[in-house]
Amino acid sequence: MATGRLPDFDERIERTRLKIERGLDRHLPRDDEPPGTLHAAMRHAVLGGGKRFRGILCVETHRLLARGEAGASIDAACALEALHAYTLVHDDLPSLDDDAIRRGRPSCHAAFGEATAILAGDALQALAFGILARCGAAADRRIDAVGSLAEAAGSRLLVGGQQADLDGEETVPTPELVSFIHERKTAALISAAMEIGAIIAGSDRETIDVMAGIGRSIGLAFQIADDLLDVEGEEQVVGKGLRKDKARGKITWPAVHGVEASRERARTLVSAASDRVAEAGDDGLLRELFRRVVERRS
Repeated sequence: MATGRLPDFDERIERTRLKIERGLDRHLPRDDEPPGTLHAAMRHAVLGGGKRFRGILCVETHRLLARGEAGASIDAACALEALHAYTLVHDDLPSLDDDAIRRGRPSCHAAFGEATAILAGDALQALAFGILARCGAAADRRIDAVGSLAEAAGSRLLVGGQQADLDGEETVPTPELVSFIHERKTAALISAAMEIGAIIAGSDRETIDVMAGIGRSIGLAFQIADDLLDVEGEEQVVGKGLRKDKARGKITWPAVHGVEASRERARTLVSAASDRVAEAGDDGLLRELFRRVVERRS
């Protein structure tokens, strides 16, 4: 697989990440605005680090297809990151994954209590759709983008994948079940990131669908890599508790297919996705971003 690595990759990605960070800071309510506790919890959840992978995918897909400046895709990226943060806040709750650490510091419920964390997640979900609905794209593109995010975040995809993950605990893992969970719980939002980037760029339906498909492949590879990190990673590097999937009887790719087959599947998905974005004219940035999905240590 040719990655087309760029010598200025880190600098370019950091510029985009900082634009998203500034956008998130601007969109989030200040913690001195009542109710301050809720707004502080929202800011804690969103601004506490993170690679902004989904947001960057959206911006770079837009850049590839629009052949121009980031424009409204920065706000779209902020919407994706706000929605992603809501999912993490809720996933970390004791009733779900019960994680007290997120990104190397106390998770939202550990810092603010369970009730406030639930409300912060609720508010972040609403904020995400508000940001996307008001982004600077043409009205028809905004409508389509909101529809894409709503579909990805709903019961048939993201939330449904989380429910299937819960239902699958302590059951016999099967290839069909692990694919069902991963394609929904993780891949759906990553697919939406690339789909929304294409929508905001004004692409035709065929191109939008191609980008969404690439995103699904990368999203599945991302979750397989995450499963492998739980088996092989170091907590101080990953920034959250590990070795919990097996203890809870979680349905994971390594549990079904084994570690080496899982690693190979992630590489295959990334290779195919890289070939497809190369055909679309990627200058190497998206391919390098994809490569780092399977090589990440956190």
